[in-house]
Amino acid sequence: MAEEMLGDFLRKFFRFMVLFISTIVNLQLGMKYLFNNHVLDVGARNLLSAGRPIHVEPQVFDLIVYLIENRARVVDRDELIARIWKGRTVSDATIASRINAARQAVGDSGRRQAVIATLARQGFRFVAEVRREGETLGRPAVAVLPFALASDTDLDAHLAKGLADQLASTLGQASWFDVRDTSASFAPMLQDLGPAEIADRLDVGYLVSATLHVSPEQLKLDVRLVDPNDGRRVWSGSLAAPRSGLFALQDDLGSRILGEIEPRLRKIELQRSEDRHGNLSAFHHFLRANDILRAMDLAAMRAACVELDKAVSAFPRYAAAHGMRAWIATLLLPQGQRVDIRAELERSRIAVTEGAFDCDALAMGGYALAFFDRHPACGIDYLRRALAINPSSARAHDHLGWLLLYAGQAGEAWQRFDRALSLCPIDDFGFRSLTGRAFASLYQRDFKNAAVDAYRAHAVAPSYSVCHRVLAASLAHLGRGDDARRIARELSTLNPGLTVARYARETRFEGVSDREILFSGLKLAGLK
Repeated sequence: MAEEMLGDFLRKFFRFMVLFISTIVNLQLGMKYLFNNHVLDVGARNLLSAGRPIHVEPQVFDLIVYLIENRARVVDRDELIARIWKGRTVSDATIASRINAARQAVGDSGRRQAVIATLARQGFRFVAEVRREGETLGRPAVAVLPFALASDTDLDAHLAKGLADQLASTLGQASWFDVRDTSASFAPMLQDLGPAEIADRLDVGYLVSATLHVSPEQLKLDVRLVDPNDGRRVWSGSLAAPRSGLFALQDDLGSRILGEIEPRLRKIELQRSEDRHGNLSAFHHFLRANDILRAMDLAAMRAACVELDKAVSAFPRYAAAHGMRAWIATLLLPQGQRVDIRAELERSRIAVTEGAFDCDALAMGGYALAFFDRHPACGIDYLRRALAINPSSARAHDHLGWLLLYAGQAGEAWQRFDRALSLCPIDDFGFRSLTGRAFASLYQRDFKNAAVDAYRAHAVAPSYSVCHRVLAASLAHLGRGDDARRIARELSTLNPGLTVARYARETRFEGVSDREILFSGLKLAGLK
């Protein structure tokens, strides 16, 4: 009973925070898009043409907003279904009907396609020139900081961190602003910095912080949304709930605030916390695994696996835990560790099946499935679905980048790694993305930038042997033989018995020219 009520509290907390913070950021930035002779006001949910209001059905309005906010790229059918129809089954005719209605609202047609274009077998793109009215020209960005704790028990500490982590993940579902990855915003190096310095390091315009008060009878959250430029609280509020009994106070508070802001927001349909995490015991072990894994060394990976096994034991259908467990196995294999590939494939399939609407489960499970099945295209589909659910997931951008590399698509892979690094701008936690971007540069014959990124990754993760491979090859192609040979010797120390022939058998890189560049560079560096 207590766990059920706690799950109810978590669910309501996430719903309330997404709606309220989304509204505050939206209103602060005056989200109006101007194109042709139209003005689209996201906050007021209206569309004007030459100053005259245009009637638009709510779902069509959401569709126009989503296409505008993602106008830099093509939006495919599956992404629209995930974001506009919340994953429900819809027909092609229904999608076509809504696209036609959107075109009519913005003065376009299927014949002209001057505003909303259809790209055959790819999707749709908003192609009219757009400028945004408001205080900033770029997308606003928010970072959720670790929640302070007014007590000192281990379980409460993980609950506080888990609340903050899940809030960041949930906020990421709002497509009109970016949310920094918590691996960056939770970095210990930020703890002693002031708001302005933290915001500068993370390149954000808003910070979310909170204090969790836990007693045997009550949970209470004091939440703050801060403008770091002047330290001003844009908004603050409290959520309180008894640990046992009804949540009348919190329900009343949430209902009152939601009632005030509902007209200004697109509704975000959130997944129930208990559906994702099963029970508090499973959630606790999952959070511990996340914490431990930040070290990213061999001992941390093994310890995280122990916690994830406990999480799955407590909740056998725990999709994110299965996905993370399989993903860790993809890191263990290149380090010469024994891995049961059949078992990891099974974990991966559970993750993408049970976590069909869970970004983390799809990202980790989809990556691991493609890695162990040696079929990047399958995993790429799951990663694109994950990013449709949460466009601000640095993890999903990173995993998609690696699968694109494996498939020989270095250009788009570079863009995905670059996006992941913009969401997680601290090298200590972005070294995998730095390494991936280095590979993408190597395969595009940009050896100089490949070496720069690889050196950055090597500086913070000297035992990450994948980085040594791209760094040695890049330096060799640059003609820096002594440096290349030194890195190759380090690689041989980390992975005794590794040869070019063995690496060629084990690697997932499929591109013929990519493999030639990599292996020829490693041979030049002295790897046997």
